[in-house]
This record gives sequence, C-alpha cells and structure tokens, in this order.
Amino acid sequence: MTVALIMLALFALFVCAAAALDVVPAVRNWAGRIGIGSLSPEQAEKKMQATAEKWLLKTPSVPVSDQTRFTLPERIQGTYKSKNIQAWQQGALLLGVLQSGDTEAIHAFLKNTLENGQWKQSVQSADFALLAYAVLLASPDKAAIRPAMDEMYRFLQTDGTVPYNRRIADIRFVDTVGMICPFLWLYAETYDCPDAKALCMRQIREYAAYGVHDKLCLPVHCFRTANGAPLGIYGWGRGCGWYALALSELLSMDADVLELAVPFADALLLYQQENGAWSRQLLCEGGGESSATAMLGFFMAVLYSRTQSENYKRSAEKAKAFLRSATRTNGAVDYAQGDTKGIGFYSAKLSVMPAAQGFALRLTEVTV
Repeated sequence: MTVALIMLALFALFVCAAAALDVVPAVRNWAGRIGIGSLSPEQAEKKMQATAEKWLLKTPSVPVSDQTRFTLPERIQGTYKSKNIQAWQQGALLLGVLQSGDTEAIHAFLKNTLENGQWKQSVQSADFALLAYAVLLASPDKAAIRPAMDEMYRFLQTDGTVPYNRRIADIRFVDTVGMICPFLWLYAETYDCPDAKALCMRQIREYAAYGVHDKLCLPVHCFRTANGAPLGIYGWGRGCGWYALALSELLSMDADVLELAVPFADALLLYQQENGAWSRQLLCEGGGESSATAMLGFFMAVLYSRTQSENYKRSAEKAKAFLRSATRTNGAVDYAQGDTKGIGFYSAKLSVMPAAQGFALRLTEVTV
C-alpha cells in the first residue's frame, strides 16, 4: 500500500511538472500582452532598444515546435528548441542595435562572439552569414576579424549558387538570398574579393529568374534547380522579408539591383494592410506579422532614400506604426511567426522572437 502511494505521488508530481512546463509560458505570454501597444512612440523606441540590447548579450532560445501542450517529450528529446537558428537571430539583433548606435552593447557582443579574430563557435550553416554580415558592419577593425570572415566565405564558396541545406542541395530557399547576399557583397568590398561579389549576384539573380512570380512579382519559398519547380507558397511574409533584406542591403552598398527592387516594392504596396502590417501570407487576409513587417518596412525606407517616391515613405511610416502597436509594455515586439517546420509547413504561432525585435528596432531607428 505504501509503495503504491509513493508511486502515485511520484506520478502526480510528474504530471504537475509536465503541466507547469506548458502552463507557465502560456500565462507569461498572456500577461505580457496586457497593455500591448499602449506605449508612446518615444517609450516604445526606448524600451524596444533596451530589450534588443539585453537579448543581444543573452539571446533567448526560440522554440521550433508549435506544440503548447505536453511539450515534455520534445524537451527531453531536444526537439522543442534548437540552437541552429540562433546565428541569424543574433545577426538581426546586432543590426538593430547597430542602427541604434549603442557602441557599448556592440563591443560586449563582439567580445563574446570572437576571439583573436576567430569565431568562438565555428560556422555551421548558411544562417551564420547574416551574423557575419552584422559583425563585419559593426567591427571597427576589419583586418583583425578577417580570419572569421574568411571562414564564413569558405563555407559559402561555390562555382554555382549556395544551397540552404547541403542535404537537399538542389533546392534554393529565399531565406538564403537574404542571409548570404549582404555578407558576400560587403566581404567583397572590404577585402577586395571579386569572386564573392560574383557569387552574390549569381545568387540573387538566379532567384529573381526562377523564384519570383512573373506576374505577382512575389518570391516563392523555394524552388528546385533541376526543373525550376516552385516549392512552398508565393508571398510567405518572412520569405518576402528575406528577399527584401537582400535588396535593401545591396542597395545601401550601391549594388545594381534597383531594377529588381522597384517591381517587388510596388507589388508589396498592394498587400500592405491599413494598419501598416503585412501578414504571414501576403496573398491571404490575416493579422499582421511583425518580422515580415519590419523587414519589408525597412526595405521601403531604403528604397525611398534611393527614389524619393512618397509611396515608399508612407509605407515605411505605416509599418513603423504597426510595430509600435505590437510592442509590449516591456519593449518586446510581439506577433512574429514561429520557425518554419519545412517546405510548405509554416508555423501557426505568433509571439516574440529575437530576430523580429532586431529588425523592428532597425526600422524604428531609421529616418524616413
């Protein structure tokens, strides 16, 4: 009888612990949304920056699972969160903090990330290129960090174009265009490497030719190089954001991509909602998604600086307004779509995300 009671008590304790793993985040998320959008523009900008700086130095892990109930098995197996997506999350945060001009936080991050010009954590995937780009932009001594930048370039170097995942080497993802093209161009300019610049242009022009709808002017999630077959959906919000990020950074560095940027921007204007947001799927009606809105809004701001078109200026300002409305009272930007599960499998979760925080801060800090 005593043994049975002990076993029952242990089972009850296990169930309570498993439930707490799910209940606590849900309650915290609900409580965090109380008063969302109530900050003044000045307060929102200040708190958004403070949160981005805090996360830059201690980046929260991002769940890759959409499960909200009985997540204990996934947590035990190590499939609930993944460290593999941290590099681009940190890259986005660094871009935002760099835009805000906080040199102290940037210096601390560089010290934590590099040692004697080398990465403390070796390059593992194409995701790291966005972090490498931000680090190269932020570093005051480009020569000192060249070993780390060379490692990143060697990882990407190819005679053709770069796959996101080498296990499916015949598929090109729009994510890769946004992650690697800015780095390749800046690397080429900084260290006089024409081959890197050529690879950058091959990557983005290949995607423009095979991955962008000829009538909608919106990118598809990915395509197969063997036959050009589109995979996933056209107009995935953050996918459009990745394409926009590549174009905005290249335009900022005077690359010749304006003929790609203008039709894309004009198409995006058709799908921006009245509240200033773009949804997680542009071709469907839905609520605003903050990571896409931040990336596309920044693209509009850069394009305005190049063309002086008031349409792009108004679009960027509207995007800023939406991001303020999505900012919690602690400065965290909400309503970012969770991590994509695979080709055609998109997260239903909308919550805070470090990358969305960085991209949102970057747009908020830019002058339009």
